[in-house]
Amino acid sequence: VEQELYQLPLIKVDEVLEEPISINILNTFGNDAAGVSFLQKAFTTLKLDAFTYSTYLAHRFPGYVVLPLQIKSEVESYIDEINRRKAEFHLSVKKGYGGKRQSAHKNLHKEIENVVLLTATRKIRSCSQPINTISFYWQHKSIHKNITMEDAKLSLEKAKNNPTFEYAWTDRDDKLNMIEQEIEQLSHVPKNHRIMEIKQTRAQPFIDLWTRVEGSKANKKISSSNASLPMIIFGEPPIKVNPLTNYLRENVQFKEVQHTLINGRKSWFAVPNSD
Repeated sequence: VEQELYQLPLIKVDEVLEEPISINILNTFGNDAAGVSFLQKAFTTLKLDAFTYSTYLAHRFPGYVVLPLQIKSEVESYIDEINRRKAEFHLSVKKGYGGKRQSAHKNLHKEIENVVLLTATRKIRSCSQPINTISFYWQHKSIHKNITMEDAKLSLEKAKNNPTFEYAWTDRDDKLNMIEQEIEQLSHVPKNHRIMEIKQTRAQPFIDLWTRVEGSKANKKISSSNASLPMIIFGEPPIKVNPLTNYLRENVQFKEVQHTLINGRKSWFAVPNSD
């Protein structure tokens, strides 16, 4: 019936650790043959050339597609089966290669070359409610994770023998001295505080769905989610679409962390137990 899809640039291997200043939309697709082809690509792209592009981060295909209500039951049965298999695959990877994402990503590539784990496990979303407005936008999410003192020390001790990227510019003696300083810094965490890792995620496209009850003048938000894959909508096209625009970091208002920084490299902060 209708669709609008946005093509984003692939993330290159040497760009994974960089926070982008800008992300430009390469193309916008509609209902023509090119759009149909790109829609198929959005739902079937599970691999990338791992020597050139990042397979650790998900490649996102923001957009939406409107399908007739007559085929809702059939399409939803396909979605349910696909999502079931995605969840089953994700669980098997976690069980087979350990709970940590880094370990799962590394070991999975030994079995399935070039697979993008996050893309392969992203579930397809759909909506059958009448939609008044669709809004696309960029967002940074803040991730909070409690770290015990024991785990913090163990993580730093293990780093002494791991050629991690954080120390790529140092020789071994400098690296060991730096880690010892980081371990010593942990002793300055007050007794009534805990260690918390607080990180901002890479900028990601999001989609909000708004409906409006007949006779009402106000919209009601019914869904807000990461726009990893095109949202499937059954029924009529939305009345209004606020399109995804180019991302500019300078336009983002970041919330400053109010807690004491313990380790900048690890994004560890001392947070009062009362918080």
